Amino acid sequence: MIHSPIVSYTRIAIALVLSIAPAAIAQSAEEVLEASRQAIAEIQGFDAQFKMSGEGGSLFADTMPSMSGKLFVGTNTEFGRVIRVIGEGKDKQTEPAKPLDMLIASDRYVWVDRAEQQINEVPRGRTLRGTPSSLTFVFIDMMLDDDPYAKDTNDAQSISLGIQEEIGGVRCDQIVIKRSKAAAKSRNTSENYTDTVWWIGVDDKLPRKVDRITDAGMVKITLSFEMTNLNVGAPDAKWLDVNRPEGFKFISRMPGQEPQPAPKQPTTEEQGSIAPPRDVQPTTPRLPRAPSFAFSVGDGAEINNSSQLDRVTMLYFWGSWCAPCAQTSPLIETLATEINNPSFDVFALAIREGNPQSAKSSFQRSYPTPRVSVNPDGVTNAFKVRVFPSIVVIDRAGLIVFQRGIERDFGAEELVAAAREAVNSALSES
Repeated sequence: MIHSPIVSYTRIAIALVLSIAPAAIAQSAEEVLEASRQAIAEIQGFDAQFKMSGEGGSLFADTMPSMSGKLFVGTNTEFGRVIRVIGEGKDKQTEPAKPLDMLIASDRYVWVDRAEQQINEVPRGRTLRGTPSSLTFVFIDMMLDDDPYAKDTNDAQSISLGIQEEIGGVRCDQIVIKRSKAAAKSRNTSENYTDTVWWIGVDDKLPRKVDRITDAGMVKITLSFEMTNLNVGAPDAKWLDVNRPEGFKFISRMPGQEPQPAPKQPTTEEQGSIAPPRDVQPTTPRLPRAPSFAFSVGDGAEINNSSQLDRVTMLYFWGSWCAPCAQTSPLIETLATEINNPSFDVFALAIREGNPQSAKSSFQRSYPTPRVSVNPDGVTNAFKVRVFPSIVVIDRAGLIVFQRGIERDFGAEELVAAAREAVNSALSES
């Protein structure tokens, strides 16, 4: 058989195109992280098996912490989004394993101390005496933050895309972050790391594993946190608080809190086992009061809880980088012009803007009615906003009558329509 040179060259060309195509469509490290931020913001919660381990060579083998068990991520009615951890762990390999029952919220740690028969509560992020080190090794606690990857990326010297690997049977992109040495100096030893490696699911964009690496030249220590068997979906409320056995004393070191006995209730958990903490009894819903907030708008006026008393207030959280916001913002403008009531205010709060003036000017040119504030990060954190766009409606008494973000089956039109209904209802009440 005679092979035509033209046919041969054509086959070679096709092979080259096929080999190049995957690289052409591959995402950059920054794109993977941004997609993961959006995925984390959109999910209602999940549960997963987890394990944490440390490695530092034979010299440090006995001092490495470890823990394993099950965790739940979801929304607690009192604390907002939380991470519940149940299992067992060791501060050092030479010590016996201890049962773990811990809760991490955006502003606090809560854990059960069975030996002392206490339920403890302390501010998150503060290394107070007696706080278990295991709380600081739950490296996915970044999912509670407004920007989940800010702690790693803000002081990064480089962010690069590594090779794809499977973690627990899930294909993952690998993101390698090199941090500056100055950023690695912290009083919290779990944050004294120089490099971070994230493994993020290719399909669902959710993190599966993270390595915190401290490379001091002669000594290299790696702390790993890995999740497997991850099931997306809001966990039952009974899994989103620690077990509170009858007779245990509740000790809080949160500002303004006093120690008090824990509420009496039967315990269903044997030490070290995983079981529902208690039945959740239905209660009459109460409207939450708006948290303390303050921000400035274009004319220099300060907007806060006091300025908005006896007024109905809508807070629209958006960003110029947010694709769904492009569909939502015109609807907000229409709502603001159609609800022509002197007791109603609409504020458009732009979040994570790299060029604040450009974002503000562009928005005001297209949508002149809402008053704009750029990068009021404290307000975002106060209202625990994690999905963009999101809308909060506050009534005349300072109570939150509506708070929701866009969802997969709840688009811009549905979101604004629901917010409009809440506004009209609040305005109708004298």
